[in-house]
Amino acid sequence: MINQVARKAIVMASAVALFAGCNKSSSSYSLLNDANDYKQQAVIIPKKIDILWVIDNSGSMETSQNNLASNFQAFINRFNQYNYDFHMAVTTSDAWEKQFHSDSLKARIRDGAVLQSSPKIETHSGVFVMDKNTPNMSSVFNTNIKQGTLGNGDERVFESFKQTLLDPWNSAFRRDDAFLAVIIVSDEEDFSGSSESAFEDASKNYTVQSYVDFLDTFTNASVNGKNYSVNTISVPDTACKNQLSTDGFARKISTRLPQLADLTGGVKGSLCSNFGDTLTLISDSIIQLSAVFKLSREPQEDTISVVVDGAVINKDATNGWTYNATDLTITFHGSAVPGADAKIQIDYYPKSIKL
Repeated sequence: MINQVARKAIVMASAVALFAGCNKSSSSYSLLNDANDYKQQAVIIPKKIDILWVIDNSGSMETSQNNLASNFQAFINRFNQYNYDFHMAVTTSDAWEKQFHSDSLKARIRDGAVLQSSPKIETHSGVFVMDKNTPNMSSVFNTNIKQGTLGNGDERVFESFKQTLLDPWNSAFRRDDAFLAVIIVSDEEDFSGSSESAFEDASKNYTVQSYVDFLDTFTNASVNGKNYSVNTISVPDTACKNQLSTDGFARKISTRLPQLADLTGGVKGSLCSNFGDTLTLISDSIIQLSAVFKLSREPQEDTISVVVDGAVINKDATNGWTYNATDLTITFHGSAVPGADAKIQIDYYPKSIKL
């Protein structure tokens, strides 16, 4: 029987022999540095971004729609700065009607609106899906975003974005490999639910989590990771509700909208705050959430080196990069977010031995 000392000697000899032969076989073990040299357009989580605006078009929303249009430049500046490939479209808070009426046209993305019924005043931009090459972008956005105040007073913004995303007529908007950003602008609570006739009946509401589940499935999150967010601009408290309601229209404090924003990593804005500041926060958040790179192997975290266009980027949660060990991703933040055409090199030593 082999004694303990002999057994240890055999194990040691085997280990030496293994590493001595490392350079003699193509299937040998290696501790060499792994390097992933990415072009932004070719990364696993692409930098295409699809932005869907859900605009409350009920009777009380004229001022908020005008504020949104007036501050659009604060939102689009960063997308232009980074030359991102984006799609942008508009739907309304009554698109949910298609849930109960399959022939409804209300879930189709909009290029304008009926602003007055008698005499009829109608606007059209002629552009349903805006992108970085859209001429007169601000003018087109202003036309599309001003959806008027003749919409259904039973605002169901969650079901509205769901029905819009599912409507085959909108197929030119959504790209499977793009980050999806939903932006909801409403001065009411969401009452998406199982009954068409249950006007503002919270007992019929679908859960907020059910819309997270829908977005997970719709964006194939199990494969792509959570490459979407829902951002909201709503009524957060009594002070804001009272401030807005001086025009004679009643508003509601929303709890469901900010909850969905929290669950999806989106921004929660107030209709009573500076629209320019809020839109800047939302655009920055969308860009940051989309600026994610997945490593092919688990790294030794302290060996990660990130270089963008020849410049070393430091690990920093404000203006640098961070690493998420859960899904092996590098995320860029703030001023370190790379442009659409940037050359990004991520070097690291793997945590495990590569065969």
